[in-house]
Amino acid sequence: MRKKLFWIFLVTSTSLLLVACGGNNGSGGNSANAVDYYSDLADDGPIVEEISENMEEKIDLSINFTGYSDGQAYQTAASQSLGKEDSPGIFKWWSGYRLNTLASTGEIADLTDEWEDYYIDAGINPELAEAFTVDGKIYGAPLSVLYNVVFYNKNVFDEYNLSPPETFDDFLDIAETLKNEGVIPLAVKNDGWASFVWLQFFLGAYDPDLYTDLVEGNVSYEDDQVVEALTVWQSMIEAGYFGEPVKSENQTRQFAMGDAAMAYEPPIFIKGLEDDYDMEANEDYGMFVIPSMDGDTEPVIFYEASPLVISEASSQKDDAKKVLRELETKDSFEIYAKESKAAFVEGVETGNEISDEINEIANSDDYILKLRYYEATPSNIVDTATENLWEFFYNPSENSLKKALANIQKVADEEDF
Repeated sequence: MRKKLFWIFLVTSTSLLLVACGGNNGSGGNSANAVDYYSDLADDGPIVEEISENMEEKIDLSINFTGYSDGQAYQTAASQSLGKEDSPGIFKWWSGYRLNTLASTGEIADLTDEWEDYYIDAGINPELAEAFTVDGKIYGAPLSVLYNVVFYNKNVFDEYNLSPPETFDDFLDIAETLKNEGVIPLAVKNDGWASFVWLQFFLGAYDPDLYTDLVEGNVSYEDDQVVEALTVWQSMIEAGYFGEPVKSENQTRQFAMGDAAMAYEPPIFIKGLEDDYDMEANEDYGMFVIPSMDGDTEPVIFYEASPLVISEASSQKDDAKKVLRELETKDSFEIYAKESKAAFVEGVETGNEISDEINEIANSDDYILKLRYYEATPSNIVDTATENLWEFFYNPSENSLKKALANIQKVADEEDF
């Protein structure tokens, strides 16, 4: 009796967790052959439904979408479903080291041939495959690629006769002018997990190769060059160039209202500017890529690549590959881009001039693309880095910087790169 009650409780609790975490069937798929698609992006339901409807007309397959709003609960649910015949055919994951861990289990499908036969022909930049590659095999197909740039409020810049910087010194001069005028130069979110964006920001501007060597374990966090690059961050914090960290929606408000002039964000930042504040691209805001510190190196654009993967054991595996081929087309990317205001495939337009420009320059040869720190580094190191870098941000000094880097290096020394 107790055992029976336990199982009733377990099933009920699992169902409640799905609902509480935002799990829902955003697209129910009308065909008899619906492929299950799990994601931590619960709001993607309507987008996936539209894509599914278009897809069903072509291949008589549809998508049954389940979205979670709690990232940790999603990771747990997705991980526990793998290795089973009834696991979802498709689910969203993370790239870099977080994909490495999953691929090493043998529970996700090798998509190398799919890239060569389908995805590249659809216009996807072959360089992006690196973010999804483990031991020479490709295990993911891009759902989205978000490029980080500096957005600037054009009205504020015009008021103080400022222009996008051509050099890193120009960038510092802009920040100093804004601070002296009582404007926050750089608006900052208080997401503790995201403190790494400034680590990559300054290392990328200092030396892109140094960044790569660091995340690959070939350079110590206590290396003199790493310290020198991040000392620039320290001096900018101490100079008052960063705002007090605030909630994401307040960061958007600061920028839109002109209380802050710049924000280092991906293109999804645009959606809040337009939907909530009616800001217009190239009229009210623009963007630029931070120049290199030496003035000779090509500027770096860091990107977040979110892959879709296929469960190796799923009974839906073959149909999932067919569905993924349709998801990796310009038609599907257009639908996704217009809603998210972000695109990464050449020729795909979002309907927003700034976002389309970001996509265009990222696909050009004038910039260096680097996978962002969160995915490019072992997760144990990331967790330690974000905690220590956040502490440094609130208490900037030479000693606190060196202490933070020493703490990160202790964890890096134990990591098998």
